Amino acid sequence: MTMVEEICQRARQLPEDKAAEVLNFIGHLETTPNRQSSIPKRRPPVAEWLKPIHVDSWNDSMDLRREAIYGDDGR
Repeated sequence: MTMVEEICQRARQLPEDKAAEVLNFIGHLETTPNRQSSIPKRRPPVAEWLKPIHVDSWNDSMDLRREAIYGDDGR
């Protein structure tokens, strides 16, 4: 079933006042210029976003204490 057929089928089941709202909404969509789709685009997995950061090469033995990073006692 195509999307248009599904819309028709579901609209037929609506009460008259709700069907009028659907028709009004369709009219709004037809007159709205450059409307972007509200259907979200498929996004790549988070692991793909992290590849440029080289997260997989993180060294857990790194000393992350302030003194080790900045070479002072923090004062």
